[in-house]
Amino acid sequence: MPRRVYWDSCCFLGLINQELDKHADCLAVWKEAEAGATAIYTSFFTFTEVFKAKCEGNAKPLAEADDQKIEQLLRQQWVRPLVLDERIGTAARRLMRHHAECKKPSDGVHLASALAINVDEMHTYDGSDLLGLSNRVNKADGRPLKICTPYELPKPPTPPKPRTLFDDQEDAQ
Repeated sequence: MPRRVYWDSCCFLGLINQELDKHADCLAVWKEAEAGATAIYTSFFTFTEVFKAKCEGNAKPLAEADDQKIEQLLRQQWVRPLVLDERIGTAARRLMRHHAECKKPSDGVHLASALAINVDEMHTYDGSDLLGLSNRVNKADGRPLKICTPYELPKPPTPPKPRTLFDDQEDAQ
C-alpha cells in the first residue's frame, strides 16, 4: 500500500517554483507518487492557493500563462483532491479556535482535510504554524498526525547475493 501524504499549497509551490530549500524534497516525493509508492492528497482549496510565487509573505502571482500548467500538474492521477465541504469547514474553524498555531483559515482547511482522511503524514513548510502541531492533533482514527516537511522514502536494503552450492563447499574447506 502506498504511503499516503497530504500536501499543503507550499509543497506544490516549492515544486513549481523550484525553490532551493524545497524543490529537491518535493520532487523526490513527487517521483515516488509518479511511481505509485506514494499518494498525494490535497484540498481543492489548493487549486486556489497555488497562484503566487511563494507561500508566505507578500508574493506576486505566477504568470497567468502558467495557469494551464498548474492545472495540469494538480490533475495528475497521483494527486487526489479533496472536497472542501461543510464538515471540513466546521472542523477547520474548530481547529483554529483550539490551536493557536492554526492561525489562518487555509491552515485550518488543510489540517482538517488531512485529519479527516487519516493520511500517514501531512507535508508542509509552514514552520511558524502547522509544523508545531505534529503529533498534537488526532486523525479521525484517533491516532496523532505526523506533520513534517516532505522527505524521500528510505530505499529498501539491497538483498544479499544468493548463495550457490559452490559457496557452501568453499565454506566447508
